[in-house]
Amino acid sequence: MKIGIALGGGLARGFYHIGVLKTLDKLGIKADIISGTSIGSVIGGLYAIHGDAERLERETFAVLDKYQRDISLIKACFSQPAPASMPASVERYLNVVKEFAIWNLRIIKPALVEHKPFLAIYKKLFKDSEFKDCQIPFFATAVDVFSGKVVVLKEGPLYKSALASSSLPGLFPPLRLNNSLFIDGGVLMPVPVSIIRKKADFVIAVCLENPWPPVSPMRNAIDLMYLADRLRYKTIIEENVLEADFLLAPPLENFSLADFESAHELVRRGEEDMAAKSGNLLKLLRGTSFRKIFFLSKTDPQDE
Repeated sequence: MKIGIALGGGLARGFYHIGVLKTLDKLGIKADIISGTSIGSVIGGLYAIHGDAERLERETFAVLDKYQRDISLIKACFSQPAPASMPASVERYLNVVKEFAIWNLRIIKPALVEHKPFLAIYKKLFKDSEFKDCQIPFFATAVDVFSGKVVVLKEGPLYKSALASSSLPGLFPPLRLNNSLFIDGGVLMPVPVSIIRKKADFVIAVCLENPWPPVSPMRNAIDLMYLADRLRYKTIIEENVLEADFLLAPPLENFSLADFESAHELVRRGEEDMAAKSGNLLKLLRGTSFRKIFFLSKTDPQDE
């Protein structure tokens, strides 16, 4: 039976993925294929190289400690006050950028942060690894600005694809790669289940978004815009995770998307939450394995 893992976006919340993978390793549940969007492409790609969550954790935190100054650029962008009703979605930050530009006239560039310092971070994380070097087949997602469609990245240097997949609109400029211009894959595919659905018998999905926080009173047009954005994004996420066999969607609203100071706590939460759900996961895996052995024919299309 082939097991797939789909890791969603969420910036700093992505450290939760590391905890999930650590617990899966301890349970002996090994992925046969991995997909990732945004920060999920970073964590998923790093895990795919060695298939060792403990090593992933050590190497990731070593780089995080070394590049604290550069990472603080992201934290500074998220420190501006914003309406309490803002949705926890990729577009949320695009809306914030637009609001600053219109009302404060302080932003005259297409992005708040340049790729250059983060290119160094991603290179340090991935070194010279390419997709072909992964022990576990891995796929990243990004959105092609020209076509307006999700593109599956599966060739070339991992660091470039991970950076393309996590080029959050407004925060980072679009990344030019292979004659295309890419933005964050989470714009259209927050949790990339569908790109591995036909390649796996059982898909574990981890969603770090909180698309539907409590609705506050709509005081003005901005509040109504945010409400509309939440409705749209909620629908996208629901459609994304529909094909998952097991979904872990933790309530992480107390962790901001730039809460890098809570990285260790997020790893711990991921470990604990996955351990708490392990009984149900193992039961579902056994059921899927039983059905595959006794009910699926040898000529089933997904085995070909």
